[in-house]
Amino acid sequence: MTAWSRRAALCGLGGAALSCVARRTTSVPRSTTSTVGPATTAADLDAFAELHGLCDGVMAPDAAEWSEHRAAVRARLVELDLAALVLEPGANMSYVGGPAWGRSERPFLLVLPREGPPVVVCPAFEERTVLERVADHELLLWREHEDPFARAGAVLAGLHGQRIAVDPTMRQFVAAGLERAWPTARWVREDVAIGPCRVIKGPAELARLRTANLATQQAIAAVRRRVVVGTPQAQIQAWVEQALRRAGLEDPWVLALVGPAASFPHGTAEARDVRGGDAVLIDTGGSLHGYRSDITRTFVVGEPSAALRRAWDTVAAAQRAALAAIRPGVTTGAVDAAARAVMAEAGYGADDRYFTHRLGHGIGLEVHEPPYLAGGTPTVLAQGMTMSDEPGIYVAGEFGVRLEDIVVVTADGADVFGELGPPRLE
Repeated sequence: MTAWSRRAALCGLGGAALSCVARRTTSVPRSTTSTVGPATTAADLDAFAELHGLCDGVMAPDAAEWSEHRAAVRARLVELDLAALVLEPGANMSYVGGPAWGRSERPFLLVLPREGPPVVVCPAFEERTVLERVADHELLLWREHEDPFARAGAVLAGLHGQRIAVDPTMRQFVAAGLERAWPTARWVREDVAIGPCRVIKGPAELARLRTANLATQQAIAAVRRRVVVGTPQAQIQAWVEQALRRAGLEDPWVLALVGPAASFPHGTAEARDVRGGDAVLIDTGGSLHGYRSDITRTFVVGEPSAALRRAWDTVAAAQRAALAAIRPGVTTGAVDAAARAVMAEAGYGADDRYFTHRLGHGIGLEVHEPPYLAGGTPTVLAQGMTMSDEPGIYVAGEFGVRLEDIVVVTADGADVFGELGPPRLE
């Protein structure tokens, strides 16, 4: 699945499998109301006091950083002979410093011309709210009785016949409205302007991602110390949510699976209390100033079966093999293949019978974003790309094992945000 669809789809499975809050793809934090387990109380936060302050001192994006992002995108516009880029609300708009906004039936656009200030095209009745969020953008307002796309033409005046890029995630009715209002423009739907900029993270972005993912690792570790035989799956979910918040992360989501339920990579409606010898899979993350974490740990309560131990050790070896393969110039498909070679050597096959999903995905302002590490994919890795390394083995009706960490491509390899787990099941 792309973007955050994995978690969005799983919200429909019910609390037994996954609790989640509404996913945002903006870089501007909002207060959130958790739906993970019971409401978080002061006593709950005190229970994870050792996590307090893990995210302190990390700076949020500011005007200078957004200006750098806009400059990078504009350089792409010049290079590709594009006159402007038109964005809808979401991660792309946030990347260039646009307002945090939700998508609705009312078009809300940011036009980034090759030169000049960005312009927000928005409903007139939202003017004061928009100005609260972005005071340095020009506003072009449209009233309810007006055609918003025709109004957008005031920004695009003089661009007849020129090439204009649109948000690669733009909805069809918005793209069609623009094309109808400006049929002489040459609209470019491919992700050629902003995607290549977002995929390479700068130092400030890397600092947020590193801190968020390290905090998530430590939150899972704190919860693991509490899980015993008899712990309900829902309680594990609630503890993880509380731990993430105590660590300083917002917008937490949690997938906690116990025993055979862990053989469903993204959950099932079935749930049970922990039994001796059960694998417990926790896949979770949150947001730090809009930048995401995504960590998975699988541990065993009690004594594991020989089959579970063998699968866990194989997954750990596959994760390390993939990590060793990550470096500039290598394709995403080759990294996926490195993990599958370990699976094949251990007897699990190089196909998707047991390792049922791709190796990983990019991460940044969205939990899932390019690059995607799947078999045969040709994307060439470059320094500054960030991605998950998350092999897994799933045996239906018995157990599932997944280990996931976030890494950045360095000049000569890869660096893990935090620490890998042990190479053997402990």
